[in-house]
Amino acid sequence: MSDLKHGSEAVSPAISVAPAWSEVTALGESNYRIRLGGAFGSAWLANLCRGLASQRISIERAHAMRAPNLSWGAELHVCALPGAPHPEKLPLLQLVAAEIQELGKLEIDRYELSASTAHGGTLHLVIEAADTLGLLGSLLAQLAQLALFPIEMHIETRQGRAEDSLWLFTTQAARPPQELEDALGRILAAATSAP
Repeated sequence: MSDLKHGSEAVSPAISVAPAWSEVTALGESNYRIRLGGAFGSAWLANLCRGLASQRISIERAHAMRAPNLSWGAELHVCALPGAPHPEKLPLLQLVAAEIQELGKLEIDRYELSASTAHGGTLHLVIEAADTLGLLGSLLAQLAQLALFPIEMHIETRQGRAEDSLWLFTTQAARPPQELEDALGRILAAATSAP
């Protein structure tokens, strides 16, 4: 049996990884819950969030985490904006696999970046920003360009404000090295001072 690939990580044949799945539940006239799970590539969250934004679907709340067997579980609460298709009709697993076409503009009001022992050594990133369509996708795309990916994230929108918390890892080292932390700091500082 050959190894299953997860981004640039190989999954041992002895580790059981469930096939990818998704489900959408309507919660109201334009509100939906999206659940996904399975083994996805490292940048899958960036791809999914950019894809949803391109369809005018706003993420209001989300939690995602990678399990020790490298499979993911995610739940997103979304709002379909005027002109958006019904999320039940979207090929979610195709969005997960789609390549990021552009980074998008990133503007945030505040951030905190610190080393964390969570998940064996990660960078903990907290941001606050005005909630705009595509904010999360732009953030995740910028992170993916640095080969930084969330291993866990909590996304919350309150009264038009995004309050996001992400634990970042890299597939290249046990914990993100200082040079990646510094590079991310520069991107975040530029996004904070953006006009």
